[in-house]
Amino acid sequence: MPTRPLLLLGNGRFAVEALEIAEAAGFAPLGFVNSLTRPDTGVTLEGLPVFWVDELPAGPEACEAVCAIVTTRRLPFIELMASRGYRFASLVHPSTNVSKRARIGTGCIVNAGTVVGSNAVLGDHTIVNRGALIGHDVAIGYGCTVGPGANIAGNVEIGDGAFIAQGAVILEGIRIGKGAVVGAGALVRTDVQPNDMVVGLPAKVSRSDVNGL
Repeated sequence: MPTRPLLLLGNGRFAVEALEIAEAAGFAPLGFVNSLTRPDTGVTLEGLPVFWVDELPAGPEACEAVCAIVTTRRLPFIELMASRGYRFASLVHPSTNVSKRARIGTGCIVNAGTVVGSNAVLGDHTIVNRGALIGHDVAIGYGCTVGPGANIAGNVEIGDGAFIAQGAVILEGIRIGKGAVVGAGALVRTDVQPNDMVVGLPAKVSRSDVNGL
């Protein structure tokens, strides 16, 4: 029986995927939390209530939280809840293949079909979406997002708050800077500097003033 009460931060469609992972992992979801717009009274999602961030049903001593918002701009929400004393859980879908030598940080969500290689490290509050492949000795920083089907080769380093979009391919040994964005389907063959956005085959800089996505 579920024994760990959980608040899901966010109430978009990805939050529903996180709900399914939480249920499979034995959590007892209390509902979803919106920090941007106060929901109308009685609003529900998948049969669970949607709470306003200042009107939560349980305090930090009574439940855990996880942030189910794909954009890296989720980080202020996480920091707000942490400042209120909430502890964060990590959700790992039962169908993932995570090496016993990999390390999953606090507050992560690892979605269905993901492979995480040996000695890979996922920083706190990182989201890895469906079917992503993460090679051996990859180091992913705090609050990153790895999109569906992304393929990250071995010994890659990804800085805090970076966003790797759907289907991107990052070759071995590449460094992706803090806050950088790798566009959907991009092929990354050279290092990406902090706060750069790269797109294309091969990936080239399209912007130099981003901060995640």
